[in-house]
Amino acid sequence: MKKYKIAVYAICKNEEQFVKRFMKTAKEADLVVVLDTGSTDDTVDALRREGATVYQETFSPWRFDVARNRSLQLVPEDVDICVCMDLDEVIRSGWRKKLKPATVFYIQKIHTRNNYIWTHPVHEVLTYIKEGQEQIKHTEDIIIDHHPDVTKSRSSYLPLLELSVKEDPEDDRNMHYLGREYMYYERWNDCIDTLIKHLSLPRATWKEERAASIILREVIYI
Repeated sequence: MKKYKIAVYAICKNEEQFVKRFMKTAKEADLVVVLDTGSTDDTVDALRREGATVYQETFSPWRFDVARNRSLQLVPEDVDICVCMDLDEVIRSGWRKKLKPATVFYIQKIHTRNNYIWTHPVHEVLTYIKEGQEQIKHTEDIIIDHHPDVTKSRSSYLPLLELSVKEDPEDDRNMHYLGREYMYYERWNDCIDTLIKHLSLPRATWKEERAASIILREVIYI
């Protein structure tokens, strides 16, 4: 049986506090490739001490999809399976044994090396770009836990969400996120108008997200 080559890849900036935990959780991979986007702390050296291959590059203007696509390009071509993670995430042990190449597509985190790109400036999604039917495997056996740094600024999210909706006004997911972001900024009229737009979109069929838009809209009205 072929032994598949597996890589964990990530982007990061000023996340030295997560390095040891991240590298411990990624150790089942054959290699870890990290693109640092401008750290001023010890993130880069700490990752290298733990065995990661680290590249450094800055992006202006900043877009999450551009940075993630660049990090994917840095993964060697002979890798069979890519696992996209952030440094503040933990993938539970034993995950490697549960992977099945060519059909894996787990919450847009695990995919083959080729035929995919990341799209949208923020809340980016993995997009299949090869002709033909994408093969997808759903599994509940692999769990990634997210432990975000709540002290980090979200100041870039609003302009990036506005840009994302401008680029793709039919995208229901980011339309909902934009409405929610306006709520955080207490821009009530913009929030309500955007949530109404979300509910009117043909692609806005996910019941849980529609319910969230309705609840937020009604609460703000009250």
